[in-house]
Amino acid sequence: MLKLHKRLELVKKLIHEDYPNATFLHIGPVGSGKTTFLMHLLYERLKEGFKCVYVCVKNSPKTFMWRMKKRNMDVEPYVKNGRLIIVDYLSPKAGIPPDSSEVGSKIVRLNNPTPTELSIMSNKLRGSDIEFIYVDSLSDIFMDFGFAETRKLLDIVIPRIRETCIGAFVLDKGVLDEMTENYIRSRFDGIVEYKVEESPFGIERYIRMFRFTLAKIDTRWHKLIIEPYGIRIE
Repeated sequence: MLKLHKRLELVKKLIHEDYPNATFLHIGPVGSGKTTFLMHLLYERLKEGFKCVYVCVKNSPKTFMWRMKKRNMDVEPYVKNGRLIIVDYLSPKAGIPPDSSEVGSKIVRLNNPTPTELSIMSNKLRGSDIEFIYVDSLSDIFMDFGFAETRKLLDIVIPRIRETCIGAFVLDKGVLDEMTENYIRSRFDGIVEYKVEESPFGIERYIRMFRFTLAKIDTRWHKLIIEPYGIRIE
């Protein structure tokens, strides 16, 4: 469940993505809450009846669904009814055999997990009534294929997403050198930043909308509190 301070209307817009078709880059250090935030964002979209795509790059679909269920967000019914399309990038690369279960049979498994095939897959999805696409994460694609191939992917996929829906991509801070990271940032309409700070009470996480080219925004940092079954932004 997503909980907000009642005064944070701009953060509410960020969370509910009340914007025109656009692409967002979620960037921050490992452990800053990027994936957890997007998991909750995805679940909110599904509950509202939207059709979504989740591209599993960092985790297998089985691990992704287990993590969702652990946070009290069971997505299996949405996979079964076609509201959630899971694209499996990791399993073929890792040599994990196909899942023959009812849910496993619904998963779109890439035969050859490369940026080129991801691009082809995105083209096939253009005719669908998809509202949101989430990719977690770009970091692994960069490490597997390097800047040139990943750049080609973004140059093709980002315009396609803008034509039809909203896209969110995750990138770990520090994976790329500063010049490359700045270039990647420039490709997206919006940049959502995360940071982690030490405090006397332990680790504290923060989130902000750093830039959005399509609307005036609040760029202040807000505390991101991750709870067992939800998140809060204050």
